[in-house]
Amino acid sequence: MKKHTITKKPELVKKDRFFGDRSVVLSKKQLKSIKINPIINDLYISDIGFYPNAKNHFRIRRKGIEEHILMYCVDGSGFIQISDTVFQLLPNSFFIIPADSAHKYWSSENLPWSIYWLHFGGERSYYFKSFFDRIINIEQSNRSRIDDRLQLFNEILTALESGFSIENINYANMCLNSLLASFFYIETFRLVKGFHSPNKVDQSIIYMQKNINKSLTIKDLANNVQLSESHFSKIFRNKTGSSPLDYFINLKMQEAIRLLINQSLKIKEVAFKLGYSDPYYFTRIFSKHIGSSPGTFVKTSNPQS
Repeated sequence: MKKHTITKKPELVKKDRFFGDRSVVLSKKQLKSIKINPIINDLYISDIGFYPNAKNHFRIRRKGIEEHILMYCVDGSGFIQISDTVFQLLPNSFFIIPADSAHKYWSSENLPWSIYWLHFGGERSYYFKSFFDRIINIEQSNRSRIDDRLQLFNEILTALESGFSIENINYANMCLNSLLASFFYIETFRLVKGFHSPNKVDQSIIYMQKNINKSLTIKDLANNVQLSESHFSKIFRNKTGSSPLDYFINLKMQEAIRLLINQSLKIKEVAFKLGYSDPYYFTRIFSKHIGSSPGTFVKTSNPQS
């Protein structure tokens, strides 16, 4: 958390029109419909927009608002004040102002910010509070997927700008899940695109996937990322909530399900493909992790068989 001294008090003006800006604000009536819509009411958008080169942009809310406010700076800079702490928002960083929090924010006088912003709420929104109330910087590199994140923002904007039909509102709010995931789970957002991750745990999971047909040990996994077994096990559990070997077994069982269902392989064939020389041992492992034997799973998953 970085505290800044306010060198110049922002003028008490409210300016919302900037050349090239886009914004959508849902009415109270539309929000009322959203809040009783079981498809989207646990995580929804109330306002969203893009303000480019937003000179003199300023807002003060002494009681906050009902929804959380996500502010994503893509150029220039600005400031956000919560209580007595002032945070500086720089390019490719974001900040979430919690609901019902008194706040003010303003664009830099010399380098006005360009920001994507949205207001979001719903019961599920509070599960992400660990990401609130602090500046989070997103590393800029050839693997950052910044354009993909902006595309998600613009897709939601376009859907709502196209009219407030039920389909458009549902689509935009369902896309919100992907947009927030791109902020909250940055490494996974990059990893699924095929970008190499510098994170040791992510590297280890990729190694597991590539060696799904082998019987790897903790030593094999730790050596691959050049860590001691104890340190590797600790950081792996901290990030995934699972031990490395349990995680590897779960990956194997996911692949076993795919082979059993999609390729209609026999249990013995699946066991051998996944590095189990004893089909009976494979069956015990599968039953423990999936909750039923491979044979029972196939029958219940494919009623026509």
